[in-house]
Amino acid sequence: SLDTTIQTQIAEKQTLLLPDTSEVAMNANSSIVFNKKNWDKKREITLEGEAYFKITKGNTFNVNTPSGIVSVLGTQFNIFVRNNMFNVSCYEGLVSVTFNDTLIKLPAGSKLKIENGVLVMHTSTNNTSPSWTINESSFDNETLVSVLKELENQYPITITAQISNANPRFTGSFTHNNLNLALKSICDPLNLA
Repeated sequence: SLDTTIQTQIAEKQTLLLPDTSEVAMNANSSIVFNKKNWDKKREITLEGEAYFKITKGNTFNVNTPSGIVSVLGTQFNIFVRNNMFNVSCYEGLVSVTFNDTLIKLPAGSKLKIENGVLVMHTSTNNTSPSWTINESSFDNETLVSVLKELENQYPITITAQISNANPRFTGSFTHNNLNLALKSICDPLNLA
């Protein structure tokens, strides 16, 4: 009757099957909690970090996060929830996202971004799965602080940087396989030394 907790460490990814054969791919520095015993009655997970879900059709499947709840019946979607950021991308089917008493239906090919409890973007995506599943982190007009935090999730490093109040924004990607190349991918476009 105890909950099952699964955690990934920095620079570690893990894929697992849930009791109903739904698949969860966890990105680095993430955790999920679920109850195997009650799974048939209540398909529910609590997520901290980032995970990509391929859900077997069935009863409602809920992912609870500190920033909101994502509910589905059977679909493929990614959730990112860290540092007051809550991003959901739907790759197949339809997901419902609830945050701050707001409900948004997100069809396949759509994504939304919530920062500090405020919806800042609701657009389409051409991707068929999240880039981190192929060992790459991608960003679209993201703050440098968020990009550097994600770099710390993918590599066993700590970054100490003084970032101006302007906090530059970054659009691009970095690899999870080569730290020097990853740093170059971030620093060169922003003219950082």
